[in-house]
Amino acid sequence: MATVMAPQRKLRADDIFFPGMALLILAIVFIGFAQSYFLAGMVRAKLPNTLVHIHGAIFVSWIFLLVLQNSLVAARRIRWHMTLGVLGVILPPLMVTFGALTLCDSIRRNGTGIPAELILVGDAEELLLFAGLTAWGMIRRRTPASHKRLMILGTLAIIGPAVNRWPFPDAIRLPATIAIILIVPLLVVAYDVWSLRRVHRTTAIGVTLITVSSLTLIPLTQLGIWQPVIAWIRRG
Repeated sequence: MATVMAPQRKLRADDIFFPGMALLILAIVFIGFAQSYFLAGMVRAKLPNTLVHIHGAIFVSWIFLLVLQNSLVAARRIRWHMTLGVLGVILPPLMVTFGALTLCDSIRRNGTGIPAELILVGDAEELLLFAGLTAWGMIRRRTPASHKRLMILGTLAIIGPAVNRWPFPDAIRLPATIAIILIVPLLVVAYDVWSLRRVHRTTAIGVTLITVSSLTLIPLTQLGIWQPVIAWIRRG
């Protein structure tokens, strides 16, 4: 009797690279917040207040969703991917809202040891980049090559607070953080060159925006316009 064999699905390079990037982002976040959040029990972690707990839960949910969604695509579970995609619409506005609230709360508490100007400019830039790139990614959801790159790059735009908590010596903490933020998105550029023999347009735009944001961070914090803003936040 002839044996009917099910056709084997060919493994694509995308099926390895994009889930791998999502796992790398999870690892970056885990290393940064291991002691203060993950290993401390997450919901049982001793965070400053309820707002920070909500902020942490929403942002971690996004990272786990990113890993799951890329894994579902790699496994060809497109229907499940599309069903869970509704969370990709709900979570980003919540992340931006609670990210902004937590930013203001951090400046009021002044408990991080980081200059208020750096918190304000750095976090605001990251939230704006995340919102813009992920919104563009959702608009381009019918174009998988653009969609998956934008969702990865949008998430890479907000890894700064996690990287800043890596065990760097204090003397090099800020430049080391900026260096990591600049280097990791280049993995997407390298993958494009290897797999497409060119840099995808969305990769070029996303990486350029992340690079400009990182390199202009310090000069922007020197502007005097932030002092009235910080004073207003602290009065709130």
